[in-house]
Amino acid sequence: MKILIIHTAFIGDIVLSTPLIQRLKEMYPDSEIDYLTLPTNKSVISNNPNLNEILLYDKKGKDKGIKGFFRILKILKARKYDYAVIPHRFIRSIALAKMAKIPKIVGFDVATGSFLLDKKVHYDMKKHEVERLLDLVEYSGKRIPIRIYPSEENKLKIKGILKGRGFDEKFMKMIVVAPGSQRPEKMWPIEKYREVIQRLSEDSKNVIVITGSKVEKGLPLKFSKKNVIDLRGEINLLEFSALLSFADVVVGNDSSPIHIASGFSKPFVIGIFGPGKRSLGFFPWKEKSNVIEDNEFYENNIVKIPEHQHEYKKDYYKGIPLISIDRVYGEIVKRLEES
Repeated sequence: MKILIIHTAFIGDIVLSTPLIQRLKEMYPDSEIDYLTLPTNKSVISNNPNLNEILLYDKKGKDKGIKGFFRILKILKARKYDYAVIPHRFIRSIALAKMAKIPKIVGFDVATGSFLLDKKVHYDMKKHEVERLLDLVEYSGKRIPIRIYPSEENKLKIKGILKGRGFDEKFMKMIVVAPGSQRPEKMWPIEKYREVIQRLSEDSKNVIVITGSKVEKGLPLKFSKKNVIDLRGEINLLEFSALLSFADVVVGNDSSPIHIASGFSKPFVIGIFGPGKRSLGFFPWKEKSNVIEDNEFYENNIVKIPEHQHEYKKDYYKGIPLISIDRVYGEIVKRLEES
């Protein structure tokens, strides 16, 4: 059997689909599973032993517009898939599968273009996103963890960087801080991150690693202390994954780093969320985790959880700046003491 997964959303969404990949392989052990996604998402599912091939749809670049759509369609048609699973909730993804004449197509009932699906699955807003994705294959059994696969080369490079910057894992604790987000309204104020990092750096047994993209290097987080390491824009996504696997605590916004960190057993993951966001099911998918959110703002402003995710407004994030420095710092210290 030849299976195609189509998911061209953000990196964090792709990370959350890795349990679905695993379950499909368990259900169809002799199948070939391909994954169609964006070029920016490729590395986060690279080296996944359950995937046959990763296909790239550069819909904002060389595949932009109708010409690109038909280029991808031609590739899918030639591969003659038997079964398509579509977590992505937009008509373009469903149309690709339908026009590629894939006999069985499953997706969510809330997707635009759901009328084209052979099987519609209810998108249950009360569940975690991982559980919703597993609903696509009717799975409700034992928890399937997120899995990311950095190579040994990735791990050795990160170990070398950390050792060169003075990190000794026998005597020191590592806190990885991911202060950025592709959506500014999701970001806890940068000056609060700065104060938390400053406080943590006062303990010489702590090493704080600041991470992010080249763009996020512009965020004002400059420190002269030896135990603060700034790797923004210096490592790729799989190297970043390797870094997270070595961390004692990972703290960040409601963004891809906390989901990637959930793929490793060691770190305790702390997510700083907007009010009610946890209730939408995108919190870290691991037991060693906690979400910090301003529930008081949420309750006092009667912010109603919408029936459909796309109805979520920017106003729902207004509680983020109200989350205190002491609360985040205290949570990190608590988890360091437990590790």
